[in-house]
Amino acid sequence: MRKLIVANYKMNGDKKLFKQIVKKINKIKLRDTKVVLCPPFIYLNEFKIKNNIVSIGSQDITNDENSKSTGQISAKMLLEHDVKYVIVGHSERRKIGENDKLINQKINVCLNNFLMPIICVGEEKKTDKLDIVLSQIKNALDSINKNFVPIIAYEPVWSIGTGKLPSINRIDKMIDMIKSFLKTIGYNESLVLYGGSVGLDNYKEIIKSKIDGLLLGGVSLRIDKFIKILKGIDNE
Repeated sequence: MRKLIVANYKMNGDKKLFKQIVKKINKIKLRDTKVVLCPPFIYLNEFKIKNNIVSIGSQDITNDENSKSTGQISAKMLLEHDVKYVIVGHSERRKIGENDKLINQKINVCLNNFLMPIICVGEEKKTDKLDIVLSQIKNALDSINKNFVPIIAYEPVWSIGTGKLPSINRIDKMIDMIKSFLKTIGYNESLVLYGGSVGLDNYKEIIKSKIDGLLLGGVSLRIDKFIKILKGIDNE
């Protein structure tokens, strides 16, 4: 099954680094893997992609199309930079005040402008009580068209950047639970990605789980390691 690998560069990198990344990513050949690169807004113009298996994503989007919204980035602006995907609801955005209602509005903005949202969900602490994840999904997709295929990025917050990973059994349990829940609310097809402390040393184990792809952070900045991961996944 084709995997979707998303690179979230967060507030990292510079023009020199991203030029190197684009140069190498344009040369990569993959048979069965789709790649999405999400740079900081200010560097979108550096991502001149000539590789049809690679798309550009944004790390965020405004929920407000009012042109008086100082500091916001609109869907129209993203489309002018050939953006196809948008990360929505990342835990780091939630920590600074984004709530489910705002995330739902951003998803609507994405779909109204033919952008594909990558919807981030995940529990703060390691626990067996995972209803919070389903609640995040339910609220994010409230009144959202049932004809699109949701992309859910499951990122347990306690795993992001800590080196601590859920077991494969736990990841599989989450994938099954999320997909089953999506079906109960009317989405028969979905993609569920995993994110959180994935690196060159552990991606092979994780990719054998039921996930449809990965949301990668720090390792995506190390282009040689990132390409090794992409090729390794493509050869599975």
